[in-house]
Amino acid sequence: MQDGQSSNPSSLRRTNLHLVVSSFAALAGVVIAGYQTFIAHPSDPKPVSVVVSLEPQKTDSSEPGSTIVKSDAPVLATRAVDLAQGAEIGAAMKDGSAGRYAFSSLFDGASDTFVAIAPPDQDLTIQVMFQGGAAHEVTAIEYQPPAGVDLARMAGSVDVTVLPETTAGASGLQVFSFDLPQSEEARSFPIPGRIRATGVILNVKPRSGSDQSFVGDFRVLSETVSP
Repeated sequence: MQDGQSSNPSSLRRTNLHLVVSSFAALAGVVIAGYQTFIAHPSDPKPVSVVVSLEPQKTDSSEPGSTIVKSDAPVLATRAVDLAQGAEIGAAMKDGSAGRYAFSSLFDGASDTFVAIAPPDQDLTIQVMFQGGAAHEVTAIEYQPPAGVDLARMAGSVDVTVLPETTAGASGLQVFSFDLPQSEEARSFPIPGRIRATGVILNVKPRSGSDQSFVGDFRVLSETVSP
């Protein structure tokens, strides 16, 4: 009589083989499922910044809510000529100031040459007649304060009279008044009307209460648009 714990060896081997194959299949299924899950849900990629440049879209201003895209106007290149170069420079008044002041040093383009208004003179009146008596459009007066002087003693203002080519004298002509800068920074003063003139008269006045005022350098400009 056979022992109850004994079994058919061939049947036992088939059973063990079946269990091994089943376990392997189950394990393979888990691995495949995990792989599919990993592929289906990859790690988040790093963000990529994309810049897209679009041309402004033109819209019809007649449409409600439309927007008109405006651009800045182009800056025009200008050409400036200093009419004081080569001009005849002297005193506009017969007050003897021509012998006391070197007026030409006020138009030499150097900020380290200047004139000091001193008593008994209360102002300086300078006449600038353009070279050859030719007429030019006067568009601006530029002033460069004197360098290295006491700011409290700088000239205070200038009155500019433009001498039109059709008028011999300055009587009754319009006067343009400007406050001069109280620093070493240059400044330009526009002359409106593009007046064609053969010269200008500058009347420079000291600061109020100053016993001596220093006057820097002037330029008489004719500005045109460069071609």
